[in-house]
Amino acid sequence: MIVPHGAHGQPISLKIPATWIYAAVSALVFSLVLVGSSVVYSTLISRRLVHYADTLSKNQEQQKVILSFSAETRKVIKEIDELVEKDNELRKLLGLKGWQSKIKLSTQGSNEIRTDKISNVLDLASVKLAEKRQSLEELKKWVAVVRSRFANTPSRWPIYGRIVSGFAYRAYPWRGFHYGIDIKASYGAPARATANGVVSYVGWRRGYGKLVEIDHGYGVKTIYAHNSAYAAAIGQRAAKGQIVSYVGMTGWTTGPHLHYEVRRYDRPLNPVAYLDLNVLSASRLWR
Repeated sequence: MIVPHGAHGQPISLKIPATWIYAAVSALVFSLVLVGSSVVYSTLISRRLVHYADTLSKNQEQQKVILSFSAETRKVIKEIDELVEKDNELRKLLGLKGWQSKIKLSTQGSNEIRTDKISNVLDLASVKLAEKRQSLEELKKWVAVVRSRFANTPSRWPIYGRIVSGFAYRAYPWRGFHYGIDIKASYGAPARATANGVVSYVGWRRGYGKLVEIDHGYGVKTIYAHNSAYAAAIGQRAAKGQIVSYVGMTGWTTGPHLHYEVRRYDRPLNPVAYLDLNVLSASRLWR
């Protein structure tokens, strides 16, 4: 009821059903609940979206790191394989029995490297790479030494022919120990140096006739005797395979042949052991 303040006004009376009031109150409460729920849901969704965006960004960064590590790992593995191949080639070239390298980093599954294993793989690769580099450097130094030593080691025939008298005691044609080998050859055939060295003597020597002596270093010398002529001079450097004299019959001899000796620190050695050597067989003699 609405009652006016003046005396002449007529009161106004309105009738509202109780159901309407209940409905209005219910609608108001529902609206408040709906609005509150929407606010809470929107807040939760926003937080989840922010977390999802942050997680996605981190995953992208991790994926970049993984790809970078994978590429680096494959690069390191490739370098190791190249070093292993060079290592094996050098070992095989040297004739080493166990020439196949035992250090090998497997590349199997390298395209599916897991995140938690990348660090371990890189650490292992770094260690193996350092080992192979050190091994290769040592082999390179050893190859240089071997090449130099082998070039100065008698390792070929001074002249090809039949050995008619060996390194041994003999009673004919002169009684006594024979300190070299006699290789049958035609008169005037060229005799060649069996290793690099320096000509240390050229001249006549009793029993040997015209003789050429070459100093190969490491205490090793070779002698070419009974020559008809010289092809080298004292102090001259002689290369392996170079002609140093010509076969003859000077000195104590019964026919044309080359007397060939190998001496180490002036001790006669059997020259047969120094014929047709390779790097491996020569290295055994160096011991």
